[in-house]
Amino acid sequence: MADYIQDPNNSKKQVPGSPPKNYYDRTSKPGTCTFCKTPNYVLITKTMTQPFGFFYGSSASFATLAGAEGVDSSTLTGSANYDTDWGLLTVGTKLDIHPTAWSGSTGADGGNVRFVYRGGLDGSGRP
Repeated sequence: MADYIQDPNNSKKQVPGSPPKNYYDRTSKPGTCTFCKTPNYVLITKTMTQPFGFFYGSSASFATLAGAEGVDSSTLTGSANYDTDWGLLTVGTKLDIHPTAWSGSTGADGGNVRFVYRGGLDGSGRP
C-alpha cells in the first residue's frame, strides 16, 4: 500500500505517495538446479531447444535429495528428481505451475525460463 505524503498544494491534507516495489509483478531468472521461492506462474521467454524439467518439493526434500547426490546440498542435478514431460515449449508459453526449482541446459536455455511473482499485497498483480 502506498505511503501518504503531505499534499504539495495544501499542508493540511495528505495524498497517496509512490507505490512500493511489491506493487507490480516481477520476474526472476532462477538458476538451474537451485531451490527458489514458489512462483505464481512460469513464463518461457525463448523457444526451448533442450529437454528441461521442474521440481515441486519442499526445501527439506530438495536438501535431502541434493545431499544424497554428494556434491552440494544446494544443487540438485539428478534428472530423476525433475518432472521432464514438457517437450520443447515455444516463446510466450505461460505455465500455471508452482515449481521450486528447474533443471535444463544452462548453455542453450539458461535464461529462457522465468518465474513470475504477482505484485500487490493481495497477490493479484497490478498493471
